[in-house]
Amino acid sequence: MRKSPVARKTSYASIGSKKSARTKEQEQLYFVRKSANGKPSNSNGFRHHRPKEKRGDASAPPRVVDPDTAQIDYADNERGAINKLLALNEYYRSHPWPAPFDRTEHRLRLGDARDLCWIPNASIHLIVTSPPYWTLKKYERNDNQLGEVEDYNAFLDELDKVWNECARVLVPGGRICCVVGDVCIPRKKGRHRVMPLHADIMVRVRSFGLDALTPILWFKIANGLTEAKGNGAGFYGKPYQPGAIIKNDAEYILFLRKGGEYRSPLSIQKALSMLTRKEMKSWLRSAWVDIKGESTRRGHPAPYPQILAERLIKLFSFAGDTVLDPFVGTGTTNLAAIATGRNSIGNEIEAAYLKIAEQRLHLATAMPRAFGATYSTLTVER
Repeated sequence: MRKSPVARKTSYASIGSKKSARTKEQEQLYFVRKSANGKPSNSNGFRHHRPKEKRGDASAPPRVVDPDTAQIDYADNERGAINKLLALNEYYRSHPWPAPFDRTEHRLRLGDARDLCWIPNASIHLIVTSPPYWTLKKYERNDNQLGEVEDYNAFLDELDKVWNECARVLVPGGRICCVVGDVCIPRKKGRHRVMPLHADIMVRVRSFGLDALTPILWFKIANGLTEAKGNGAGFYGKPYQPGAIIKNDAEYILFLRKGGEYRSPLSIQKALSMLTRKEMKSWLRSAWVDIKGESTRRGHPAPYPQILAERLIKLFSFAGDTVLDPFVGTGTTNLAAIATGRNSIGNEIEAAYLKIAEQRLHLATAMPRAFGATYSTLTVER
């Protein structure tokens, strides 16, 4: 039976009113959900939220901060804490640091890296080092020199003693930054071999409670001098002919972390240690190509550049921390610690290298500094 026009109008009106009521209900639910998500809602009695603070822009001029009046006790999750810490960091990049972070202490000691009993347990925040190259570099003659151990497995066994000591002296959550290259053995009896030193270290340190993290591949932009004799190019063999052996012009930077919770340093330590956006973007990559290898002119056969050590120290420690290098050589890690406002300990088995390190550190600690940690002391133990 067909409905009359009047009945149809009434029916359509009731449908429209239901639809209208349903729409209002949905709108209210929509605004409630938006309010619960922390976004601004409508004006119908719902709570309004302040818009989120924009993160600091590296291209924008830094805010002027007066550290004498600024509050510097921030929780990590506090609103605007990161921007405030970055502003303080910008200020202290060109001003002296406050006490006690304005002073650093540095030690050099003649000794064997396999025995660090003179360093207390859990007293080192970061270790930055590069162990001796196995049989490929000519070191000062010393019966206890690890680089002279001829058998590869015996060499790894001796290195294990060093990693065990490093694990003992590290604080929980502390790290080892180990710069190491795989060993390329030139042709002997028709064989070329590569000894995977970086991989062997990463596997063996597990037994000492050290966890291997993602390493960084450092392309040294080599100057033609590589681990073993060759033709001055990037390969062994005859030019333009098949069968060449590619040289190893890259090294690994291993990160070995001791188990434990992540640290919660003082807010002022965070402020003094913050990285810029540019540093974060450039440094937190799995390959570094912007640092050249170091010259051997200072008397050590296998140095690494100070800028490399400084970068690692800034990445993995805070102002006032203590950095150790059990194979300190000519003191590069200590110099990097002075430059970055950290305390340092350097251990070296060769007296000749330690003497060079002492001379370099005497000059560095005596040099006046206008910003950062402005005062440093040096102690040498033989």
